[in-house]
Amino acid sequence: MDSDPADFLVRPSRLEDAAAIAELCGQLGYLSTVEQVARRLEQMAGFSFHALYVAETGGQISGWAHVHAYPLPEMDFHAELGGLVVAEAHRGSGVGKALLAAAEEWARRNGCRELWLRSNVIRTEAHRFYQARGYDNIKSQRTFRKRL
Repeated sequence: MDSDPADFLVRPSRLEDAAAIAELCGQLGYLSTVEQVARRLEQMAGFSFHALYVAETGGQISGWAHVHAYPLPEMDFHAELGGLVVAEAHRGSGVGKALLAAAEEWARRNGCRELWLRSNVIRTEAHRFYQARGYDNIKSQRTFRKRL
């Protein structure tokens, strides 16, 4: 049920999008306050190898995608999709596809030959979405964290 691309607009995020982005973070399972998201957006603005795009549908934020790139000693410069979420009411409308395309284009413009992403093993619908767009599942891994 893809929508006409004229039904929504994909654009770089702005600080005033923080409330909508925070709400969508919650739909992705990452509860965040407006203040936290605003602070994060301000921090990200200081890094040239990050981009956050939003989809706007009828004047409302209907999704967002974060992409970043970084050099590693063990592989060529590449980008990673930090997150992509589409509001439940807009899933299947083409918003996710357009946001992913914006992230891919950003990666190309910034000299990246690959876009990687990580997706929780329980997100089978997301896995189908990415695979339908040419992404291959290349690795299973565990994620560790230490609070500092």
